[in-house]
Amino acid sequence: MDGDPHEIIITTRENSSKPRVVRFSDLFSLRDDIRSMMYLWNTNNYYVDVIDRTFIINGGRKLGFTDLGPCRVLYRRRNQRTFALNNVDSEPEKTTLWLIGLEEIGTERKLFLIISEDGHNWSWENKL
Repeated sequence: MDGDPHEIIITTRENSSKPRVVRFSDLFSLRDDIRSMMYLWNTNNYYVDVIDRTFIINGGRKLGFTDLGPCRVLYRRRNQRTFALNNVDSEPEKTTLWLIGLEEIGTERKLFLIISEDGHNWSWENKL
């Protein structure tokens, strides 16, 4: 997909039975209509459903967060640079982190996964 290291598949609230592939740059205009989103990297996959408020990571157990009210999808791409302070000649190392999660509408409550650039490592963060 035009240089993207992953594939993003969404369903919308109006048409939840018809998944479609989208670009990261298209997500903002679709944000309030997205029902579910799946990020795929090689053999890794991260799935979130905003109606059921659930996550599935790499096809494992479904994790539900029913104490959240109505939600919309939370997504971000963050770039990080790491500098070696003991070596002036070293180039900074750039990595990208991906966030996918749930954002409770009308509040500051959020629950999201931080996913490494290769999609293999992930960790939870929350503002509940």
